Amino acid sequence: MIIMKFGGTSIQDTTAIKRISETILQRKSEHPAVVVSAIGNSTDSLEEMSAVAAQKDRRQAYALAIQFISFHKKLAHALGCDDDSGLQAVFTSVENDLRRIVDNILQSGHVARHIRDELSSLGEYCSAHIITAYLNSIGCDSRVVDAREIIVTDSQFGNAHPLVEESSIKIKQILKPVAEKDTIAVMQGFIGRDTFGRTTTLGRGGSDYSATFIGAILKADRVEIWSDVDGVLTADPSIVPKARRIRYMSFQEAAELAYFGAKVLHPSSLLPAIEHGIPVRVLNSNRPDYAGTEISDQKPKGQQHCVFKSIAYKEGITVIKVSSTRMLMAYGFIASIFEIFERYQTPVDLISTSEVSVSITIDDTSRLSEIRRELLRFAQVEVLQKKAIVCLVGEALKRETAVTGSIFSELSDFVVYQISHGASDINISFVIDEENISPVVNTLHTLFFKNGADERLFGSEL
Repeated sequence: MIIMKFGGTSIQDTTAIKRISETILQRKSEHPAVVVSAIGNSTDSLEEMSAVAAQKDRRQAYALAIQFISFHKKLAHALGCDDDSGLQAVFTSVENDLRRIVDNILQSGHVARHIRDELSSLGEYCSAHIITAYLNSIGCDSRVVDAREIIVTDSQFGNAHPLVEESSIKIKQILKPVAEKDTIAVMQGFIGRDTFGRTTTLGRGGSDYSATFIGAILKADRVEIWSDVDGVLTADPSIVPKARRIRYMSFQEAAELAYFGAKVLHPSSLLPAIEHGIPVRVLNSNRPDYAGTEISDQKPKGQQHCVFKSIAYKEGITVIKVSSTRMLMAYGFIASIFEIFERYQTPVDLISTSEVSVSITIDDTSRLSEIRRELLRFAQVEVLQKKAIVCLVGEALKRETAVTGSIFSELSDFVVYQISHGASDINISFVIDEENISPVVNTLHTLFFKNGADERLFGSEL
């Protein structure tokens, strides 16, 4: 059995849906279960609708609701699914839900978190039913398995976490019997339901997480993540046109890249696969026969030495420098700092320390003013904004001794504010000015990937 997850760009129009349906049919003998995102930009239109309703614009809110339904009906018509009575009933139900939700927002004047999640789920609900209807129309027996019936979550709306034990029972009771037959199960990604029966969403990377979570429970042979890129690349192709596709990566390499900005993957999406050793393939739905990237702990035989696999970066970074000579050798200095970040629920990316100072990077500045005010009670605080983290990842790095020197020798023309190497023995991370991302990444890509790239590890240039 395999899990196939298709993102919004992979199902953005009739051509794309027909293409991914052929791909599903080609894998039918492997008993695929399919996880889908919302089609195209439909989630954005739902967010716009809620914002308009919160502003008490009844006419425009209803117009956007009708537009949302009309978009999906036209798509179904173009796919030849107009006569599917079940699909038409879904559209009627969703339209009623939209009107009820809009009325709720108009009356309250704001969008409650549980209402926002319910609204956000409707795009995936429509896409799952449209794709199922099309698969049935071409002779592929399919049915929707509502993700809300099998993924039980906590009540953290907007960023809910699946409850493993409860979800495992549901997945094995409801999904497993379907998946073991010749019927294709199609599910919404990103969506669950809390123990009170309310719709929840899983946050960023939620659809990928749905796929790997379900795959882990069912002990799938692999999970396939389908998007519009050829796999995980040696760098962001928008700034490095000669970025190469990586054929194989370890789970640890992929997790590091995901955390530090690689756009194909989200950090949390890999966790279930890592914990259960299930291979993940990152594939291009526009080129279904292209091998993509395989992420697993099975290393390819005969692979030549390569220090790095990829370079990632994270924009919008803020550096907070905390220093105090009064705290020299003082017990609990660092603990008192991180207690403040914990209190204001602000994650930290990189940390550098000395006897009297700590340098910290964050990408969430929503509570920065409160954090700074608290820190000023016992230390001097300097805040540097518009920074970026650049991260080089590769398992072979743990065997290298001189690579750090070569990196910063090449970057001598750029200011480096902070360096982190040691917390993980497969990455080197450092902080630069945001405006220098492109020249820095291109310089390093040329240094490490220009010559001698092993074709068994890297595919051809894009």
